[in-house]
Parts: sequence; structure tokens; C-alpha cells
Amino acid sequence: MKTITAYKKNICELVVGKSQTLFRSCFLQYYKHKYRKVDQYIPPNPDELFLIEKELEKLDVALFEYKVDLVGFKEFKKNIIFPYDYHGGVTSGIWQEKLLEHYVAYHFLSLSGFKKNDIYIDVAACGSPWSKLLRELQGIQAYAIDLELSPKYSYLDYYRKEDAINTSFLDSSVRGVSLQCAYEMFCGNDDINLISELKRILVSNGKAIISPLYMHTHYCCYSTPEFYGKGHSDKEAKEYIRMDCHGVPSSRKYEPLKLKERILDKIEELGMQYKIFVLRNKSEIGQEIYCHFILEISK
Repeated sequence: MKTITAYKKNICELVVGKSQTLFRSCFLQYYKHKYRKVDQYIPPNPDELFLIEKELEKLDVALFEYKVDLVGFKEFKKNIIFPYDYHGGVTSGIWQEKLLEHYVAYHFLSLSGFKKNDIYIDVAACGSPWSKLLRELQGIQAYAIDLELSPKYSYLDYYRKEDAINTSFLDSSVRGVSLQCAYEMFCGNDDINLISELKRILVSNGKAIISPLYMHTHYCCYSTPEFYGKGHSDKEAKEYIRMDCHGVPSSRKYEPLKLKERILDKIEELGMQYKIFVLRNKSEIGQEIYCHFILEISK
């Protein structure tokens, strides 16, 4: 009986899964027709990234070169093993990129040197196992916060449903914060408001790492079809559409002056410091690596 019940459950899950896939496929075709004349988002190419760097330097924004320690990255992947299905798994095309973003946080925040009472926060963690791995494998007092909790980790009290711009953490209580492919999703003025919250919760000499820091030649964003044109993006930003994914109200890309005026000046206004790092050995890590700029904020 148990075997039959399990069999029925598997059949139901298969049917539901195929139905959802068919449903998404139909809507995708509908959106492709509806938005066929809308500009599709295209990320900056290498030449444009070079121009962005030069524009930042013209604004007296110092850039620091960063090369990933390939041996250190290999050791990181050996010691902290992500689930085989994380972000679609090793054949997803973004596996190395996602592991790199976590390695960047691990490296820049010196997580291996955290003491027993030092707090680390993974902001906009979604369904990431990162905080769980850090606790179990490294003994780090790690927390994961997001506006919605993944059922996969909701039973863990250190996975919390919280707004990153208004957290429950005490003043000057957090040593490290990181956002992996998340900061660009902060709509409205929440990208600015996060800076104020970091000022409040970070301890003296505490740090926050944002990777990638998404940039473009012009101030822009993209939305997926179900959100396009519905006011989720900054009015000053050129809104594009992206058809190859879903669930994104707005993904912001700064141009140099807008980054300085909106974020970098705010960091300094609050008495904090920043550094922007440029990843220089992407090709040595893998063809799927797209992280280019990394923002470090220090209190």
C-alpha cells in the first residue's frame, strides 16, 4: 500500500509539473507576441565594461583589481559543498558563477576568521543553503533573511522572514553582510535605504559585500513580462524586458554617475567607506563567469 501511495504521489507530481511547464510555455508565447516591439535587455559587453570603468575613474571613483585565488577557490568548493540541484546544478550554466559569488563573500568578509559570537547575514537569501552550510560546516553564527521564506529551510530559526531595510538585528551587532545577485532587485529607494540599515547594524570595522554590482553604460533595468510596464522600475531608468526568466519586478543597472550620486555618496554621507573591485581573471575560472564589479562597504 505504501508503495502504491508513493507511486500515485509521483504520478501526481509529474502531471502537475508538466501542466505548469505547459502553462508557462503558453504564457511565454503570449508575452513574446505582446511585447515583440519592446527592447530586450542586453548586458554590457567587454568594451562597454571598459568604458564604464573609465567613467568611474573620471568621477574619482577608485577601482581596485581583484584576481580570484584559483587554489583557494578550489579548496572552498571542496570544503563547502552546495546541493547538487542548487541554481539548477552543475549543468545550469551559472553553477560556477553562483559558487564564485559565495566565495567572494567568504573571502572579503574573512568568514573563516569569525569568532563564536560574530554575526553574519545573507541578505535576500531566498532558497539558498549558504547560511545552513556556514553553520554546519564552519560554526559561523549565520542568518538568512528574505521577504519570503523557502519552505525548504523555514523550519530553521535562523532563516527569517524580514525586510532587509528594516531588520530585527540590534544596533552595531553584525560583523558581516553579503548580497549575492540580489542588490539589483531592491526597488524604489530601497537600494538607498539598505545603506542606512547597514550603517545601523554593522559593528565598527564591519563590512558588507555586494556581488555582482551590476553596471551599464546607461541607467536602466529589466523586468520579466508579468511585471513589465507596471511601475516597479525607477522612472529615470530605461526599462527593458527579459523573456528568458520570470518573477523579476525590476533588476536595476547603474551607470557610473547614478551609482555615485545614489549609492557611493550616501555611503560617505553616513561616515562609511567603500571600495569597488574589478574581477580580472574571469576566463581562468570559467566561461560562465559574469561577475565584474564588486562593492565593499565598510563601517
